Amino acid sequence: MSKIADAARAEKYDVLTDLWFESLSEGLSVEEMITVFSVLKQNNKEALSLELLELTIEEMEKNGTDRISDLLRKSALIFSHSEPLRKALIESLRDEYLMFQPLENFLKLSGLTTKNARVDVSWKKFRNLMHYREGGYLFHNIFGPGRIIRISRTFISIDFQKSANHDMKLDVALDSTIPLEPDSLTVLRWCDPSGFLHLFDSSPAEFLKRLFQEPFGNPQEITLQGLTPVFRDSEISNTEAWKRLRKAASVTPGFVDLGERIVLKNETIKEYDQIRSIINRRKCPVSDKTKEIQALLKSSGAVNSVMVADLLDDVKGISSPETGSLFELSWTLTGNGKMDDFLEFSSNYIEKNSARGLRAFSEIHSLSCRKLYLELFFSGEADRKEKLQLLMKLKRSPWEHCAKFLVKTDPELLNECIGSFLSDPSETDRFLWALCFLATHESFDETPFDEKQIKLFMDYLIFAKADTQKKVIVLLMGSLKEKLNGYLSSIDTRKLSNYLDCFDTSSIIHRFGLFLAIGREISRRRESGAIKSLKQHFWESDTLFSSKRAIEKRRADTLHLKRVDIPAAADAIGEAASHGDLSENAEYAAAIEKRDLLLDRLRRWNEELDKYQVYPATEISTSIVSPGIRVVLESSGDPNSRRVFDIVGPLDADPGKSRINYKAPVGKILLGKSTGDTIILPGTGNEKWEIVSLEILEDL
Repeated sequence: MSKIADAARAEKYDVLTDLWFESLSEGLSVEEMITVFSVLKQNNKEALSLELLELTIEEMEKNGTDRISDLLRKSALIFSHSEPLRKALIESLRDEYLMFQPLENFLKLSGLTTKNARVDVSWKKFRNLMHYREGGYLFHNIFGPGRIIRISRTFISIDFQKSANHDMKLDVALDSTIPLEPDSLTVLRWCDPSGFLHLFDSSPAEFLKRLFQEPFGNPQEITLQGLTPVFRDSEISNTEAWKRLRKAASVTPGFVDLGERIVLKNETIKEYDQIRSIINRRKCPVSDKTKEIQALLKSSGAVNSVMVADLLDDVKGISSPETGSLFELSWTLTGNGKMDDFLEFSSNYIEKNSARGLRAFSEIHSLSCRKLYLELFFSGEADRKEKLQLLMKLKRSPWEHCAKFLVKTDPELLNECIGSFLSDPSETDRFLWALCFLATHESFDETPFDEKQIKLFMDYLIFAKADTQKKVIVLLMGSLKEKLNGYLSSIDTRKLSNYLDCFDTSSIIHRFGLFLAIGREISRRRESGAIKSLKQHFWESDTLFSSKRAIEKRRADTLHLKRVDIPAAADAIGEAASHGDLSENAEYAAAIEKRDLLLDRLRRWNEELDKYQVYPATEISTSIVSPGIRVVLESSGDPNSRRVFDIVGPLDADPGKSRINYKAPVGKILLGKSTGDTIILPGTGNEKWEIVSLEILEDL
């Protein structure tokens, strides 16, 4: 043991400093330096350790010693902030990897080139990025494991298991792949399948230990889902592997099977002591404690009631704003709330304010516990106004549970909430929730549920979220099927056709049969001779329509971009590169970025130009809204309030001048409509607008 390290441990800092500079010129080893730095940091003498480090770097740079590279790399693991260390490390890396083209990009991505960056964090990121070198291994979620063949500043070539000699942009590879070590199990499964199977069959415990070193998911645990990258294309299924690994974990020291997870542990302790240790763990979110205890109890069984009383005392001592997590923790410890003391104990965690109650509810993960919390809130001491506010903020599934609960316990509160939802159709999902509830609980409301409500379902359905659409359609195609058929048969064919146009983009409406039901009604009318045909509108294709003038301008702009702007950007890159150090050259980075943006714009414009055509004048008329039509709208609430929209193609659009792209939301709502039709414009609440006139635009 060196005298310098002894002086550091003995806290003799004057002696340490003298010995340091005496030994530095005599070849003080890097290992001794790192030991001293670590001891000083443990003794809260980080300033002294930093001073010694920076003086040593200065001395080594002056003398040109080869040891500086080793010192910089090892110091970067333990020091957080040091500008001399950061700058010296960058120069050392540039010297070592002079011919490695992506180096500057990796330095920037890691943060090492950022002034006052955290050196330890940036160094860790840089080392991870340096896995992307020729001969390195990585994993892609689609192509599987692969080996890097070539790498340049912007591109990388990889031999994937499922795509040989695959070229990718480097930034795409960094975002979509995970680096692997050469001894990774994933690499072994790819390169030596028989060796992979032999290891798994002959030594599942050893396999389990190596599995924790794979870079997938949480490094402290293994789950069934986390096995997919390792066992993909193997003869062993994930389910079979999971069963055998759980069995190995149950008999292998250092692992514990928690049912849905296999986790690492330092030593085997009794469940009660382990739970108590988790509860009293400091600087750990209560939600994390709850999840871990739930998994532990699922694996080992419930704790007896005598022990629960002691554990609840420990829970009571937790000072945390996570009242929802504390509620769930006490619910878990009492056998999912089945013990007698639970309701009295948990009342401490039932909030009386709607905002805090919603936050607490969001902290609870168990579905049964969430439902119980809401029931206790709505039957508790909270003010009626707070209860209503919370009820109106819930998502669909918990709202429906509370609605069923309140039908029996507080129907007046529920009625007030439903009335509020029905008064605001602009909140489409909540509007439809209320309609669905009334349709399934007709006894709750005296108003009969008839075709008027079916019309509301149909008119607002397309604006709802997918889960609400599914709920409504299942209801329409189920208990309300007879009323739906009556409504469809009572409306005119144009209205049916409009429904088909609106619903065509919704996979949910197609999947659950509503689109087919509307189509059958149209087919029935066609077969009976009520209608002859339903012609597809010209804009219902992949073709894009705009004026001839706008298309020619786009062609001219595209040519200018190709011949002038992009060459100018290339010249700017060369000019910026001539100014020196590229890592600190903002002009160079900006020039590269501008060039890439211009190239992307050129590609996009070329693809779009192949789709553009001039408005078909012979198919545009004032009988229906189409591209090339001016629409005049009048508010149903205020006849003096008017809006005028020109429905045009993407190249002619100018929202500031009310020239609306027919592909935009407002354009899609208006397309296919006729004079006299009523619509609701996005962003105008539930205000209805009637189409009063249509006019063909002159500048087609």
